[in-house]
Amino acid sequence: MYGRIRRWSVCMLAAMFVTAVTDLRGQDGGELPQGLPPAGNQATVAELQRRVEELDATIRQMQAERNASFSPAAAAPALSAGGVDPAALPAMVAPQDPVTSGVPPRPTEREGIHTGGFPLAGWNEGFYLRAADGSYELHITGQLQSDCREFLNDVDTTTSPDTFIVRRARLGIEATLLQYYEFRLLGDFAQSSYTKSLVDAYMNVHYWDALQFETGKFKQPFSYEQLIQDRYVPFLERSLIDQLVPQRDEGVMIHGRKMFDDRFDYAVAFSNGDQYDSGVDTNNHKDFNGRLALRPFAASDGGLLHGLQLGIAGGYGVENEPISPNVLTTPATVEWFTYNSGVLANGIRDRISPELVYFHNSFGFAAQSYYEDQQVQASATKPVVDVPTHGFYVMATYLLTGEERYDYTQQIDPIRPFSPFRPGASPGAWELVWRISQLDVGQEVFTAKLATPGQSSLEATESTFGFNWYWNKWVRAQFNWEHAWFSNPVKIGNAPSAFTKEDALYTRFQFIF
Repeated sequence: MYGRIRRWSVCMLAAMFVTAVTDLRGQDGGELPQGLPPAGNQATVAELQRRVEELDATIRQMQAERNASFSPAAAAPALSAGGVDPAALPAMVAPQDPVTSGVPPRPTEREGIHTGGFPLAGWNEGFYLRAADGSYELHITGQLQSDCREFLNDVDTTTSPDTFIVRRARLGIEATLLQYYEFRLLGDFAQSSYTKSLVDAYMNVHYWDALQFETGKFKQPFSYEQLIQDRYVPFLERSLIDQLVPQRDEGVMIHGRKMFDDRFDYAVAFSNGDQYDSGVDTNNHKDFNGRLALRPFAASDGGLLHGLQLGIAGGYGVENEPISPNVLTTPATVEWFTYNSGVLANGIRDRISPELVYFHNSFGFAAQSYYEDQQVQASATKPVVDVPTHGFYVMATYLLTGEERYDYTQQIDPIRPFSPFRPGASPGAWELVWRISQLDVGQEVFTAKLATPGQSSLEATESTFGFNWYWNKWVRAQFNWEHAWFSNPVKIGNAPSAFTKEDALYTRFQFIF
């Protein structure tokens, strides 16, 4: 800026000199008045140069005075005069801790903050709009998962064909109003039978971490595996037991987290009891689900047991509707059990599920068992029978490139994000994953003619090996091989004969924000 002023001053002095000379020539364009040196005289050039140097020195002095006047020491009295305590200035400009203050952290200047007291906009772990004081905030989120599935045994091409699918195509908004009122709306646009258009729609009142109130459509507080956000699940699909645990449902919930120095979480929910998200309650009965999680060593400083979590969940409800789900599949969608047409869930449904989770550095581990007892009848005129179902999963993960895990609902940020120009120096994050899960349906389904032997199996087990490649925080490629086997031969679709095992390869490319 001051360079431009200096150049402008030189030009102005030169123009003034030429103008003065022209005026002195007179109206007839005659010679210069006596005593004025000619235009090319060296004394005139020297005088002009002297004046330019004086002006340049003046400009430099003004610049130095301006810099001194805007130093922090000089700015503090101005702020104080305006009614702001200078001692509070660091707290005004520093990001606040979202846990202790209730205000979401603010991004840095390089992330696009506009600090004139107007709404802020930019990128901070996603697109956002935010009021200057943090009391209002809006985030835009997105998720796209493109899958390829191939079944190696080719036993059935109708129910489980080799296919490309868009598994999830989600766009959502998350808002905070007046610091304490949180809102989430998430829609899914994938044309897949797995998903519904409205995924989440809830409001959470969050004055305190330990006591929150939520209402709308949300994930039920039951299964640790189901509570892992869909975008962060380390496998392409969840385990065998996941298709029976409570998932998203309409209702209300009271919950708290990070209690007693982050040692304890709890949640209790009352909901419609709609297993597969039909959106309509078919009876007056409601389901109760609750979950407790304990981290006894969370406050310790990085010991071996710091990442240990123990939990238990339970559920109770009375059902009077067609059995749901009526088909059980492997994670790779191979059908292995089907209830006969007309089977009803008619009576009490009890559930209980203990869990164990552990993280240490790059290693992650989770195990969960599941027990359910459902009163079922073959038709409205048949007797009601108790059908027990139980299962489990055990899974382990390890980040080969040195990143650390502290939860499975965690965005992995590679130490060296992938670059195709330097793949050796910037490989991204690499993760190995393994899981085994099993689900067992009671013999009562055959004796009460709820299912047909030869077409369904009473038990399925799957083992999945996989590799996750995190290019950066937003892009991930996944590769899974699933081997599933069944206790009874299964015949489905156009399979030429019954089969007792199936192998599947499936891959995914995911982008999130």
